[in-house]
Amino acid sequence: MIQDIPKLYTALAEWLACVLFVRLLPQRYNAAKTGGILAAALPLFGLVQWLIGIVPLSLWIPGMIVALVLMYATIWLCCRLNFCDTGFWWALAFTLAEFVASLEWQLYSFGASEMPGRWWIQGLFLLVFYGGGFGFFLQLEQKRLSDKAPLHMTRRESISAAVIAICTFLISNISYVTTDTPFSGHMTTEIFWIRTLVDFAGIAVLLSMQDRWQDMQTQHELTAIQTLLKRQYEQYRISRDNSEAINRKYHDLKHQIQVIRMESDAARREEYLSQLEKGMQSLGVNQHTGNDVLDTILSDKQLYCSQHQITLTIVADGARLDFVETMDICSIFGNALDNAIESVEKLADPQQRLIRVAVYTQNVFLIIRAENYCTAQLSVVDGEYRTTKRDKDMHGYGIKSIRYTAEKYGGSVSADCSDNWFHLSVLLPLPEKA
Repeated sequence: MIQDIPKLYTALAEWLACVLFVRLLPQRYNAAKTGGILAAALPLFGLVQWLIGIVPLSLWIPGMIVALVLMYATIWLCCRLNFCDTGFWWALAFTLAEFVASLEWQLYSFGASEMPGRWWIQGLFLLVFYGGGFGFFLQLEQKRLSDKAPLHMTRRESISAAVIAICTFLISNISYVTTDTPFSGHMTTEIFWIRTLVDFAGIAVLLSMQDRWQDMQTQHELTAIQTLLKRQYEQYRISRDNSEAINRKYHDLKHQIQVIRMESDAARREEYLSQLEKGMQSLGVNQHTGNDVLDTILSDKQLYCSQHQITLTIVADGARLDFVETMDICSIFGNALDNAIESVEKLADPQQRLIRVAVYTQNVFLIIRAENYCTAQLSVVDGEYRTTKRDKDMHGYGIKSIRYTAEKYGGSVSADCSDNWFHLSVLLPLPEKA
């Protein structure tokens, strides 16, 4: 008989792994409530592992599923994360708990299991290896998380991390079920080594996955910042040109007013006033929504629209976008407005070149709506509107990019076309306040 890790040791390792990541990640509630949740979870971890140890082998897998769900629920309840991000940190926490517990028990079984007074020696090993292992990883992850961009996993990445963690667990523990597989050991020592090394490899793979994803996030953020800076420069240049144009208009306006006053024909006078009004429409298009990033994007787009006979109507509470990152604001509004402008530019009648943008809150959601007049017949494939461009391989990523960004915040995207209007809605849950 191969002596496995005591179930209470496993429960303690799983609970400590959850505590570690709750300490690292942004917390959903205040310290008192978070501590209460963690304190209530500890006996549950112990109870689940105790039951796993006494039930028949046929119920071992359902018991482990309950233990995994308990770890996931503990992290999700305590941390301000969406379901996808929680999935990755759960996978890393579970694999780390398995590794620390396996390493501690392997070294104890090798060097101290036959020594007298085992109860205090076991306690010492637990203190040294659990404290040292989780403490070292806490310091490691604190630096990694502070030096790199926040982690925002997609559903695919989260599922991949979960599969890695589960496969790591199954391969590392298969020898305790059967020795008749190519991945099983036959001697106690080699079974211990297989479990510990496989768990270590699982942690290495997940950490590499974390590094790669954070590097991608950093690169996307740099790209977004560069785009925003370019737009801000363009906005500065436009403002400078507007200032010069206003000065010229001021000087011209004095002469035009004199001409209008001297005109006795009411119809011609009204025509002069209409021309004067149209000449002033391209000036003063700066937006003030309460969000500097959104102001830059909307001002840029509105100026373009005014120069191309497109009517852009904006009703936006930009201050409610304070929880959305800069790159994500650029992605959502940049793609939505670019698609809308490209659509209405195809319309021959300037009276039909209409775009509406709205940003507002409803209940616990932030709603972003972009609508444009549309006479084209749009095709729907797998619930998504397809691009009308000929080069379909190189286009059609606008809504996909918006959907990807919304899913980072646990939100969703919907699109429909009715009564010659295309409607794009982005629904983002507002962050809960501690």
